[in-house]
Amino acid sequence: MKNLITIAILTVCACLPAFSQNTEYSRSGKDGVWFEVRTDTANPCRYTEDNKIYQADREFNFEFHYFDPQGNERFMRYKLVPKQGICLTETGDTTTCTYTASDFSFSDIFDATDSCVNRYLLKVACTGGGFGNDYDQTIEEFRFFFDDQRERSSSYSGIVENERNLWMHPNRDCLFGILELNPFPYIQYPIKKGKTWKWKLTIGSHWGDERWKTWEGKIVNKYKYRITDTACEVVTPMGTLSCVKVEAIAKSRIGKTHLTAYYNDTYGFVKMDNTNIDGSRIEIKLVETNF
Repeated sequence: MKNLITIAILTVCACLPAFSQNTEYSRSGKDGVWFEVRTDTANPCRYTEDNKIYQADREFNFEFHYFDPQGNERFMRYKLVPKQGICLTETGDTTTCTYTASDFSFSDIFDATDSCVNRYLLKVACTGGGFGNDYDQTIEEFRFFFDDQRERSSSYSGIVENERNLWMHPNRDCLFGILELNPFPYIQYPIKKGKTWKWKLTIGSHWGDERWKTWEGKIVNKYKYRITDTACEVVTPMGTLSCVKVEAIAKSRIGKTHLTAYYNDTYGFVKMDNTNIDGSRIEIKLVETNF
């Protein structure tokens, strides 16, 4: 009996990342994400330096495929367009100006051009994106890649990685703006088959787009997650990886979305299958890292 208890303890511990047990946490709401509380604001890497997966300067190269609501695969054609906005002058005043912004259109797969994109890079950083030193997340930078290895578009967002959970903003540039309405990649520790958890997010109408869905005012997305498999095999260019399968649903007054995410304890989220608000789908898969 003593040996069986020892084995059970070791099994549970193997599913927990080795973070400091003295970390303080904050949580917004009953079912919110657990954030670390760190007071050393002079250190821009304080939310990154103890990460086990998303460490500073690590790069994760993803390939994606988009399928329209009718199930037809289409390419994302990247483009730059002029937009009107408010800009700062050299004196610190504001003025109306024209600037260049990223946009996209859809292209049939038989009409692909060198402006079509099906890969993007996630790079982990300590600083960037103009968030400031009080930002309480690991910073992630997103860049699109073209077939000729050119890079376009650079945006920043955040990851929360600690002993209690791993949660991250998805890429939300161009076409990926649709993923603001989907469950974000998210797993809670310790990992156990059948485990469930929830959270919610208020989303403004500026995330709407006539290419998928528009609405007035704010919506509240309510998410439910469940671990359905703890030993799921995913074939990748880096080999066959043992993954934890997480199923998630998001519901709001404008509809429902779904995510199936595959988590690996070395590479993080290696595959994400999204069913979007308009019935379209985006499949994302990790194809290369620099570690």
